[in-house]
Amino acid sequence: MNIYSILLVGTFVLLAQIGLYVFNLIYRQPAKQGNEVAGIMFGGISMIYSLVLAFVIVAVWENYEGLNKTIENETDKINSIMAHTSTLPDSLKTPLNFALYNYCNQVVKQEWRMKAANEQDQPSAIPGLRMMLLKHHPADKMQEGVFNVIDLDLSAISDLRRDRLSHNRSQVPPIVWLILKIGSVMLVVFSYFFNVPSQNLKRIYLFFLSSFIGMCMFLLYTLDHPFNGSSAISYLPYNNIIRELKQYYVFDIDQAVEKKYTEIPIRPIIKKH
Repeated sequence: MNIYSILLVGTFVLLAQIGLYVFNLIYRQPAKQGNEVAGIMFGGISMIYSLVLAFVIVAVWENYEGLNKTIENETDKINSIMAHTSTLPDSLKTPLNFALYNYCNQVVKQEWRMKAANEQDQPSAIPGLRMMLLKHHPADKMQEGVFNVIDLDLSAISDLRRDRLSHNRSQVPPIVWLILKIGSVMLVVFSYFFNVPSQNLKRIYLFFLSSFIGMCMFLLYTLDHPFNGSSAISYLPYNNIIRELKQYYVFDIDQAVEKKYTEIPIRPIIKKH
């Protein structure tokens, strides 16, 4: 658990303890009070709450794992394009390789923690790549096949990018968050009505209940925001592609920007054996 989870759970526990203190000032419990009916009602409420929370966590976890698969598929398609461009002449291979470099760089530096409000406004490198292919006629059947494969991979990357960007916003509907928040407060407040021989013992019970609810809510929030926090999805696959491109090519960034990423000067590195 990182510092943010400790602060969140600690804040929830502190508010629950303050609420108990205020409740004891306002409501004086009878010395003898049965907990049978209250226990049955509390069990029913807690069961409904736990079922809703469990279903939401499972759904968010599946989205979290789905995002991992989306990133793997997207980088696999990029690697496939890199493999196919290796068969093309330098006049085509050079701008294609730099376009892939620029795309991965854009993902890491701009799109990874993009706000949901402007995710669709960000340009993609994909249209430029496709236009680049459309402007060149294949020289032979082999090159035509390579162009077709790259075009299909670009279409797949566009869909995968859209899916990845959709995870920048919450996957849990606001009404579900509202129900879970109200349910958490109801469980804590309902526990105040139980008659316990010692107030210290009651505070201990409340500590365990509130801390557990706080940890579950933090888990849900963490899975619902996969690009932030210590459990954030890694962009290492894109960095690996950038590193691989840099390993074999030297990019003149200033000249590339001046030419607007169309004809990119790249000098192959000749390794000495």
